[in-house]
Amino acid sequence: MGAVKKIGEAIVTDNLDKIIQDVADAKQDLEKAKEAFAMAEATFLATGIGEANLSDGRKVTVVQSTVRDINPDIVKDNVSRGVWQRITSAVVNTKAFDLEVEGGRIDQEVVDLAVTVKDRKPSVRVK
Repeated sequence: MGAVKKIGEAIVTDNLDKIIQDVADAKQDLEKAKEAFAMAEATFLATGIGEANLSDGRKVTVVQSTVRDINPDIVKDNVSRGVWQRITSAVVNTKAFDLEVEGGRIDQEVVDLAVTVKDRKPSVRVK
């Protein structure tokens, strides 16, 4: 075991209660901050002001975005097959894929070749 790892383990062992308390407190503070921001944001939006500059140089701006919803049936019925193929893509539904694997309709060899599992960044959950 390397010296750095030993030191790290010693630090964790000596400070474990503090580390656990700190992460739980920080999570609680984050939730309070989110609630405070949501209330402040709603109040600011209610003013109708689109942008404001603070004396410390920060700027508060209302951002309004839009989302498009495209009806695929209408598009498919009104464009050529070539256009349809260029603007759409087939994707594997992972839940349906898993059901087919469990049902034995997809061979394990195919699963082994097709599936790559990647670890995500670990996070801490506090309840």
